Amino acid sequence: METHLTFDNRGKQLGILIKERLTTDQNLQLKVVGVLNTVNGGLEYCAKLRKYFGVPKLRARVANTLPKDYFLNLKRKGQVGLGLTYLSGTDDILTGVVAQKQFFFGPTLNPLSLKVKGQADYNMQTQQVDGIGRVQLSKTIYNFTDMQDVRLVLGCKAHVDQKGTVTPTPYGRLQENNWSVFFNFRGYWGVRYDL
Repeated sequence: METHLTFDNRGKQLGILIKERLTTDQNLQLKVVGVLNTVNGGLEYCAKLRKYFGVPKLRARVANTLPKDYFLNLKRKGQVGLGLTYLSGTDDILTGVVAQKQFFFGPTLNPLSLKVKGQADYNMQTQQVDGIGRVQLSKTIYNFTDMQDVRLVLGCKAHVDQKGTVTPTPYGRLQENNWSVFFNFRGYWGVRYDL
């Protein structure tokens, strides 16, 4: 189980973030993410049960324009998942589909990662469909200093409502060993410490 301390400028209260993911040999996955508020003792959580179907990996080399140790590694990791989602504080169970693909390019030991993800959820009680799309670039810089590794993440998340209105939100994260700072370029920020 992953455990983190988290604080952001909206809630302005320290929370304990927990994540647990259990996966069977048949790619059936149960994922639970929750935040325990240390001030009022409240617990908010999300539980997802999904069956994943893998997409075959593809490897390709770019023409001899790059040095041998710096080839475009179009090693793609992708999967499609079908399942159910439950959010605490509601009586709603969402059915949905998620598809994601991750591309790695650059040096094989420390590539740049591009992740593309799309998700659509159907609320059986309200009979509404909501969609979320995400594009994210991430890069880890090992040995940034003698004692530090640094990870940079930049991305954009877009919410699509029932009427087809798209609301994009750019975001970023800077992680140094156990500490992370995250923000959305619209005044929201937070910090997280990995225990």
